[in-house]
Amino acid sequence: MIVFETEDAFVMTAQHDHGRIAGELASSWKEEHLGFPDSREELVYAAFQHDQGWIRLDAAPFWNDHAAAPYTFKDFPLSPRFVFYKLGIDEVEKVHPYAALLCSSMYSQLVERSRGEHAGDMQVINEYLADEEQRRARLYHSLGGIDAWHDRLQSDLQRLMFCDELSLFICMQPPGTPASQYEWFDDGLSTAGLGHGMIRAEWTSKISVGLSFSPLEHNAQVTQLYRTVPKRSIREQGLAEAYRLAPVQQRTLSIERLSGERPLY
Repeated sequence: MIVFETEDAFVMTAQHDHGRIAGELASSWKEEHLGFPDSREELVYAAFQHDQGWIRLDAAPFWNDHAAAPYTFKDFPLSPRFVFYKLGIDEVEKVHPYAALLCSSMYSQLVERSRGEHAGDMQVINEYLADEEQRRARLYHSLGGIDAWHDRLQSDLQRLMFCDELSLFICMQPPGTPASQYEWFDDGLSTAGLGHGMIRAEWTSKISVGLSFSPLEHNAQVTQLYRTVPKRSIREQGLAEAYRLAPVQQRTLSIERLSGERPLY
């Protein structure tokens, strides 16, 4: 779950709905900025489905007593998280083995980045990474060997990571949040394999996000589905029931090029 807090509520975006945004971004990628255009279908599928494993977890969100807030993707316990990561990638693999290779690679990279935050969980982290390394070896073999896919994978992985990060940027804070208040990505988004430095993302209004360099089509739009869950309802009914009863809301956002901006270096 992706959550930000207001005075009276928690605004909650399910991980799979965040994945929907990532998929829409991947679908809007300009052909000229695709390293391997013939794998667009698998890249788009991986972006849409990369958080499929969270569907069952997010259907009834959990309360974090320590934080006095719902658990989020940032603090959800690793052992059950990894179980559902694996199940989600299993489902992707049934449809597109190469998309599963992308999802497995992305999750492993994200887990590697977070090692320092989970010093007490090294065993479960190492077991997860070893299992996914075996999965990728098996997938590479079934697809014809690592040499045939390594460069393509690295290129598409950068694009997948960019779509994931930009979607998180959109979901993690209220629309229109000033740059001085960004929780993450204040240094920009990853390069997307375009030969540029970090790419600045910035809310330009409550319905638009600007990029210092955009690999997306000019009229790119995404739709965010989310729920505003009142704190009073959580106190009276519990988080799971309050979330279930909160109506699904929707907003459409435009992704634009920041006027006169260049990528950050």
